[in-house]
Amino acid sequence: MNGKKTKAAAFGQKSLGKRIWKARWSYAALIPTFAFLFTFTLYPALLGIYRSLFRWKTNNYFTPKFAGVDNYVRLLGDSDFWESFGVLLVFIVWGFINTFVINFSTTYFIFRLKDTRAGRFFKKAFVVPMMIPAMVGTMYWSFFYKHDTGILDAILNYLGKEEWIHIWLADNRFTLPAMLFKGFPWAGGFAMLIFLAGFLNVDTALEEAMQIDGANAWDVFTRLYLPLSIPQIKLLSVLGMIGGLQDYTVQIVYTQGRYHTMVPAYAMYQNAFENGNYGYATAQGTVLFLIILIITILQQKYIKKADE
Repeated sequence: MNGKKTKAAAFGQKSLGKRIWKARWSYAALIPTFAFLFTFTLYPALLGIYRSLFRWKTNNYFTPKFAGVDNYVRLLGDSDFWESFGVLLVFIVWGFINTFVINFSTTYFIFRLKDTRAGRFFKKAFVVPMMIPAMVGTMYWSFFYKHDTGILDAILNYLGKEEWIHIWLADNRFTLPAMLFKGFPWAGGFAMLIFLAGFLNVDTALEEAMQIDGANAWDVFTRLYLPLSIPQIKLLSVLGMIGGLQDYTVQIVYTQGRYHTMVPAYAMYQNAFENGNYGYATAQGTVLFLIILIITILQQKYIKKADE
């Protein structure tokens, strides 16, 4: 019996070796990709985790001193860093509302348009802005909010509402709401394409069968299109969470983290590239990485349970 198992294992190894040899050029073609991936993604990440254990600043950039877990102990007592997660939560919740309420409903309404010409127009109208770089759009809204000379203040002046004028991006009361308002009407882009692809993939025969059984428009939406959009919702929830934790574009352009708009990723950026405290910044980055990893694993487990 053991002899048969040994022969089978040997045969399997031989067969595997043959398959690898036959595909040797395909594997060889992957080597540059993995080399670049390791050099520019994996190695810097591992080096960052390692350097988080050092006192690594501008004045000792090439001779960092080992500090053990001192950076992490300091981080535990850094109230500003942990408070920034509250601001981050506001951005993430708003991002989810934007994606799963506004974008989802807008996409469905466009998909259901009976006038095909109007449908094509709206699809293009909401997708074309994707060609504009995100930073350009962010800078436009900066001009929109600019005090005295911005578009918003000009509109308020025209309406005779001068008392409503504020320094929108330098006021603790209005800065965060102004940043959330950026991108109005908040529909279009990548999420719309994903949802639209899901709707187009639904078999129309299912809808026809439901209508024959007396289903109304609400039934068709809630019992057919919404359940079949779950894969797209899961994908965008994972991407939205990861993107929200990593993004600090509006902070760096509008406020530099002031006026109660600081988020963890920008705090890390400031410590590294403005304060020159690289060791502490890499500790912040490591904690942020672990949080993203844990959230992603929990999301995947929830998604797997929902599928079962």
